[in-house]
Amino acid sequence: MNLAAAAGILMLGVTGTAHAEGACPPGTALSIQDGARIHRAADLQSPVDGVYYKAHAYRVHQLVGGTPTTPDWVNLTDDTTRVTGWVHGGVAGCLGLTPPST
Repeated sequence: MNLAAAAGILMLGVTGTAHAEGACPPGTALSIQDGARIHRAADLQSPVDGVYYKAHAYRVHQLVGGTPTTPDWVNLTDDTTRVTGWVHGGVAGCLGLTPPST
């Protein structure tokens, strides 16, 4: 993983309150793919209000459903664009954190 990608994972800052249902397990971080669409509702048919890019900071409010490594939906605010909405779990997943090599 390159430095920019690692910074994107660490920068994503799960600073909001995430519900236990579908949340990433301890020791992992949520990663969202570059270009993920931010929907108005947790429904692929709902309007898209914005697009998330890895260079953006964001706050997670809720993770819903799915498996321990892939939520069905992630409710977040893109702090760069100030868009709040839902990102489909197909473009979001929990990644294991590895300590930096010394």
